[in-house]
Amino acid sequence: MASLLSTTLNTRWLREGCSRYIRSDVPDKLTDEEITWLLEHNVRTIVDLRAPAEAAKRPCRLAQHPDFSYHSMPVSTGDIVPLCPEDVPRSYMAMADEQMERILQLVENAPTNVMYFCNAGKDRTGVLSALLLRRMGASRQEIVVNFLITADNLKEMLAEFVAKRPELSLYVVTPRAWYMETFLDRIEERERNR
Repeated sequence: MASLLSTTLNTRWLREGCSRYIRSDVPDKLTDEEITWLLEHNVRTIVDLRAPAEAAKRPCRLAQHPDFSYHSMPVSTGDIVPLCPEDVPRSYMAMADEQMERILQLVENAPTNVMYFCNAGKDRTGVLSALLLRRMGASRQEIVVNFLITADNLKEMLAEFVAKRPELSLYVVTPRAWYMETFLDRIEERERNR
């Protein structure tokens, strides 16, 4: 699925036909035309899920823009890259904490349409997207399919990322259905045990 913006790889509506939420990788190279497009679509609430140090390295142009409400809402442990497949669902569970609940509340109660993002729009953005879709009544299949689109959109970028970091595995950093399915299983189990 092509990105909605030409300067990003993974910007897309959370659900087709619903303009309320846009998930994205970091929009750090936005053009004036893209900013106009966001304003025309009433996407004025911007939620940055990255840690402050990450945001400082790749600042989002919208952070200082007067027409947008920009919120820095770092996801807990979101800047830690898993080293083995089993760590991926564990890392997602670590993200699904009280801070994530605050992020969900902000996004759901925003007075305008929302764009939220992390660096790649993959893990932190994927967890937030999955939780939003669950609250919207999406099926498990829809949540997993939404997560897997990122694997196609970021294929080249992830290969380049791993090539520069020999300690990482392309298999681990590429979205897999079982990562999301295991996360959803664990979320459901946690809810049953409350």
